[in-house]
Amino acid sequence: MTTASAARYQSGFLRRYLVLAFLTVFGYLFQVCVMPHVKIGGVSPNLLFVVIGIVTVAYGKLRVFWVGALYGLLMQIMVPSVSYLNLGIYTVSTLFCSFPFADKPLKSLEYDRAINRTRTELPAWLRTVLCAMLNTFVYETVNLTYVYISGISLTGAHIFRGFLDVLLTGVLTLLLAFPVRRLIFGRRLNAPVMKTAPVVFKRA
Repeated sequence: MTTASAARYQSGFLRRYLVLAFLTVFGYLFQVCVMPHVKIGGVSPNLLFVVIGIVTVAYGKLRVFWVGALYGLLMQIMVPSVSYLNLGIYTVSTLFCSFPFADKPLKSLEYDRAINRTRTELPAWLRTVLCAMLNTFVYETVNLTYVYISGISLTGAHIFRGFLDVLLTGVLTLLLAFPVRRLIFGRRLNAPVMKTAPVVFKRA
């Protein structure tokens, strides 16, 4: 890798993590300050799960786990009436929902290439939307379950609001996924990649 390519790689690496910090902080601030005033049918989309969906596909499982844990902690502080519910949902749901949607590690890709295994992968924007919707679905399911076991009768309105939240969060994710991913990765034309030593796999 030439000096110019290395410098460009490092600047792109720095930009990605600055955008990650920006997304994490402003996603939370917009969720608590702006989104309560943005309602359709009395329901606000969940911007935190929009950010989590974008981070899952763009940054991977480890970083989105920490983002989910941070959001869970902050929301638990804001809504302390339900013991550790938000902390548990945001952390655990983010972790498990990241497995089917996050990009595969480079080592796994090299292994698949070495054994001539081809797998069809969904486009990044679609995985982002599905990840955000799945997280929202888990969140609403847990909330409805908690309402039910608390002795409150569930009605069609409760279920409708839950599905509307999933739908609105998916639409908002679709609107934000393309510009935010462009901000994260920049122009992907001939993007430099820091090369490492080849990975050697041995048969057992």
